[in-house]
Parts: sequence; C-alpha cells; structure tokens
Amino acid sequence: MSATAAIAFAKVASALVSEDLDVVTVLADLMADSCESLGASAVGLLITGQLAEPEVLSATTHSVHELELYQLQSGQGPCVDAVRTMTQVSAWSAHEIEETWGPVGSAITAAGYSALSAYPLRWRSTCLGAMNVFWAKAPASCTEADALGQSFADIATIVVLHPDNLSVEEITRRRRAALDGRTVIEQAKGVLAYLNNVPMDAAYGELRSRAQREGRSLTETATMVVREASSRRK
Repeated sequence: MSATAAIAFAKVASALVSEDLDVVTVLADLMADSCESLGASAVGLLITGQLAEPEVLSATTHSVHELELYQLQSGQGPCVDAVRTMTQVSAWSAHEIEETWGPVGSAITAAGYSALSAYPLRWRSTCLGAMNVFWAKAPASCTEADALGQSFADIATIVVLHPDNLSVEEITRRRRAALDGRTVIEQAKGVLAYLNNVPMDAAYGELRSRAQREGRSLTETATMVVREASSRRK
C-alpha cells in the first residue's frame, strides 16, 4: 500500500470515530485521495441499486460528474455493470472502452480517458453503487491498481453505512460479541496446542491457516475446533 493510501485510510478511520462525521466531506476527501493514490485522472462515486434513487454522490471533476450522470441516464457503462454484476469492471484501452459501452464509451474517451475501472460498493449480498476511476493513460500495474481501487470502494461503503449513533445497549452487545469470539479462539488455541504438542503461538498460526484454507472466519473455525475436541472426549 502506498503512503498516500495509508494516510487516506487513517483519515477516514479518524473521521468515523468522531462525533461530527460529515459523510459528504469524508467521501469527497476519500475520492480525491483515491485519485492521487491510484495515479488516476479523475474518480466518480455513484449510488444506485435498490437502496436509493440513482445519484452521483461525489466526483473529483465536473466532467466525470457528467459522465456518471450519463451512465445513470442511459442505463449502461462501467459503473452500471459493476453494480449489476457486483464485480470489478475494467477496460485498459480507448478501443475497449468504446467497443464495450458504445455511446457512453465514446463520451468517456472524448473526455480524454483511455483506461478505467469501476469497483462495486458491496455490502454483503447488496450493492450500493460503484466507484469509477479514470486514467488518461493506463497504470503500470493494472492488477495492483484494481486491488487498491477496490479497497477504496470498500472504505467508501463503510462511510456511507456508518451509523450516526449507537445506543449504549448496542455498544455493549457488540463488545460482548467481540469478547465471546476471543474466548472461543483462546479455547481453540489451547486444544490445538495440547493435541499437537506445540506452543500456543504455533497453535494460533495453525488456527488461522485452517480458517484461511477452509474459507471460514477465525471465530467459526475456533468453534469447530472446540466442538470437534468435545466430540472426541465423549
């Protein structure tokens, strides 16, 4: 991760825990920071799908604001496709942009952009919208750009959905859930350390590796380890 991206994420984290969070300001700053971090020419953010009326939420330039509106009005374009498929959509040449999106693609290249990526704002099984990144020239590493671009889109999703306020009861519930998860992880570490005759650090590493290998959360995997150990004792 670049230093610029790290600073951008730190700024958002600080804003999210403050009492005077202004979503529009945070998103505007985030889009500007994403543009700089990705070495892009412009970035636009739109909200669409079933949660709200389609709307351009933020854009680093007026021309991109117009391009995002054009996508919404025509019902086609990289952002529209990213929302529909809930996956990243990219085109790394002017020819590909025009071939893929017709009149919308021609408008994008006419504005001076020859490469783009659209990243969905995913929240579990729902897509809130998409972040569209435009380059005058394709980045040196498209893979790295897409990984970082999706991270910025994910952060934007969190900003949009961040609750204004949590009750004391809800804070207590979430804190309790975190502590309960930590308890079962410690139990699983002890089980693995005992069964495999390894230090606790090695047991924790084994637990994390199993979680990643099986595509489960750490808490789910720890619960399974404890349950399996209990079954053996019966």
